[in-house]
Amino acid sequence: MSVTKNFVILVALGAVVTYLAWRFGGSYVAMFIFWNALISGLLFVDFLITPGKKHFRVRRNEDDTLYFQTENEIEFFVKNSSRHALNIQAKDERVRHFNLPDNIAPTRWVSPREESSFIYDVVPSKRGSFAFKQIFLRWTGLLGLCVKYAKFSCSIEYKVYPNVRDLSMYRLMLQKNRLLPQGDKNIKNYGMGYEFESLRPYVEGDDYRRINWRATARESKLIVNKYQIERNQPVYILLDIGRPMSYPVGGYKKLDYAINAALILADIVNQSGDKAGLMVFDSGVQSHIAPGQGAAHRNQLMETLYHVEDNRRSADFGGAFRALCDKQKRRSLVFIFTDFELPEEATELISQILYLKKRHLPIIVFMENESLNKMADAPARTKNDKILRDTAREFQAERRGIFRKLSAMGIPNVESKAEEFAAAAVNRYIQLTV
Repeated sequence: MSVTKNFVILVALGAVVTYLAWRFGGSYVAMFIFWNALISGLLFVDFLITPGKKHFRVRRNEDDTLYFQTENEIEFFVKNSSRHALNIQAKDERVRHFNLPDNIAPTRWVSPREESSFIYDVVPSKRGSFAFKQIFLRWTGLLGLCVKYAKFSCSIEYKVYPNVRDLSMYRLMLQKNRLLPQGDKNIKNYGMGYEFESLRPYVEGDDYRRINWRATARESKLIVNKYQIERNQPVYILLDIGRPMSYPVGGYKKLDYAINAALILADIVNQSGDKAGLMVFDSGVQSHIAPGQGAAHRNQLMETLYHVEDNRRSADFGGAFRALCDKQKRRSLVFIFTDFELPEEATELISQILYLKKRHLPIIVFMENESLNKMADAPARTKNDKILRDTAREFQAERRGIFRKLSAMGIPNVESKAEEFAAAAVNRYIQLTV
């Protein structure tokens, strides 16, 4: 128990009354004793008549799903089974990676025998499972002089999933690309299968090879065959969780951005009528989900990825590519989410990628090295600054050389900023398939 501001004010008022009694010749000692006995008695009465812990019931919202790197609502309920309306302040347990400020403690007036909802916002800074075990209550006495406290056991395990709340934006992106004007050209589709859809009049910009001469002769105007990308085809996402993906960018690890991008891309793949598969690897294959569609498949992807952690091991691209080829016989589009800090780290990727290209259609999505770019663009005020800048530019040139080498091998690749990683992957998928 503690006292309120009202009690402190009464104590201060007692000092004033005692002073006035002394000032006008009264018995200030008697006044001092009387006043303190009065307010102490009132405090004791307030403590006795104010309901205790047994008059409260606490429960949590059963929704245990939170999303990483975005604002979430956490809700719990407090029932006041007493006969008095009480001003209750509730506070949740502090848990690592949630960083709850001290001022997050919602306050509510809860009516007699009623239950009230308490809500606060939190932004998780890590994916995974986190246990919240206790809720702390404090409430003001009926006379407004004392404050009572109680601790309640109310456990729940929150699962912090990758942030996919902006899926609607990417679905809209997909719809807009499907509504491109007739005759607009898409990027070359590297070996993707086509299906005949219908006939339509020729539009400037159409490929002459698609002209249907029989239909043209019959209609006395140019008619072209309209094709659509073969649907229900597998699209794999290979997610590297090795050392280069453990480096931080913008306050979060590269892997966090890649996991969000993987889930968003998988959703867009399914929305397009294709099947999304997943392989997580480092020095070995850690997880594999066969290509599929539907809500159950999406949940399986979420459950697999929400607790994936980076490590300091080097990625075994050869082992991952062979495992994929063993598991997936049908020719597939394969997005590889990876990165490298040094050219040596990309050596195995380059040496093994042709093996994968013989059987599938790989596209590599790299994450831009922002710190390297900043160092290369920084002004050189001192000799050491110039050395650092020149070294960064050398690494930058070697990095670009890796991209050119992959392109020369016929391997599509794209480098993107961390915050645009999902958009880059979705755009490339749309360009290749829609």
